[in-house]
Amino acid sequence: MHEFSLAADLLNVARDEARRHNLASIDRITVRIGGLSGVCIDPLEFAFSFLRKEDPMTEKTGMVIEQVQGRGVCSTCGEEIELEHIFLYCPKCNTPTVEITAGKEFLILSIEGQEEKAESQAET
Repeated sequence: MHEFSLAADLLNVARDEARRHNLASIDRITVRIGGLSGVCIDPLEFAFSFLRKEDPMTEKTGMVIEQVQGRGVCSTCGEEIELEHIFLYCPKCNTPTVEITAGKEFLILSIEGQEEKAESQAET
């Protein structure tokens, strides 16, 4: 199940970015996942909820998923098509010239967290 490695990579990237921006913890990661990306949402969520507990920085992190419908355009007739699968024949002109325009995404859109407290504030 490659969703475990994807969840691990997501968390590693988020931790690296959080450290770069002086965040002590990560509250939420928002991810965009395309319907044609090959990523299965339920196993990804399971893997994420399991792996986030391995580090205090991410143990309470939530994940918000924005799903994107697969879309394409036929370069022969110009028909815009919604795609549920990577099926590259145009339903209008039946030519194999459909170019995928959306739905292959797997992106981190945002990382939200709590900033580290400055030492002078922590002592007060």
